[in-house]
Amino acid sequence: MGCLTNSMMIWMNCWDCRRIMELILNEKSLDGQFANLEEFFQTLPEMGRNLKILQEKDILLYKHSSLYSRKVTEDMTLMDLQNSRGNILPIYRDEVRRWKRELAVLTTNPPFWDLKSQECEDSIFEAARRETDVVSFRHSEYEDSALEVLKCDGSAQIVHSAVSTRYLVDILKMHNAIDTLFYLKKRYAGGRLVLEQLDADTESVSSLQKSELDELVTALDRFESMDSWKEICNDNFFNYKSYQPASKKKDYFAKTSFGDKAIDKFRCGQHSQVRCFGYREGDRFYVLMIERDHRVSDTG
Repeated sequence: MGCLTNSMMIWMNCWDCRRIMELILNEKSLDGQFANLEEFFQTLPEMGRNLKILQEKDILLYKHSSLYSRKVTEDMTLMDLQNSRGNILPIYRDEVRRWKRELAVLTTNPPFWDLKSQECEDSIFEAARRETDVVSFRHSEYEDSALEVLKCDGSAQIVHSAVSTRYLVDILKMHNAIDTLFYLKKRYAGGRLVLEQLDADTESVSSLQKSELDELVTALDRFESMDSWKEICNDNFFNYKSYQPASKKKDYFAKTSFGDKAIDKFRCGQHSQVRCFGYREGDRFYVLMIERDHRVSDTG
């Protein structure tokens, strides 16, 4: 028997870790905590994105074989939802049909960790035994947190529990299971920053050092958290300005597919020279390149 305590985790503190090949779905994160189905359905799109990332990167997701019996609400289990049984209002039936396949994969498709291991009482302790982490449904006790598992021999093992996509990719990056470009694109998907075009015509992020990536992520998080563009432009940290090369010949982006865009840049590094280049459309900033020296900045 072990015990759990909450602690904080910043992925940057563990850069050279082993590549993670498997995660475990935390069945304890379904204990009837949702007041109604609407609350549960609101969490499924993010869970769907997380599952897609694991599939894209061929990372196995182990489950407990009794996951189907876990409660979503006080009176409804995952199996009830999968079979469309119970008190499901008509307004939710389309959602149930939409997620039926995903629920079936989660509840009935292997691999199941408990069929091979009888050593652990639940997914948290199994993850500690395997020295891996867990994916959880939205739950106050497991939402984007680091859980300290105290083993019988007195040693402690940290198990990270991911609910949000951002926290999940932090975990995967920590274990070197994803590259930097994939990490950045997924981490900021759906926000003010759009990174889908990052390095479309360049190769700027693959050479970033750990300290540079640390500063970049901190700056992009700050950028995302700003309430308005006015606040961004007035923030001395970013020093947000237009990229204005002295001539077409010195325009770094002139011969790229973004030569017709009005390029802007902002600072991302406090102790490094990291800069972010891209263009703004409406409330979005489309990131094209990350600079780690001043070779482009010095031209404009």
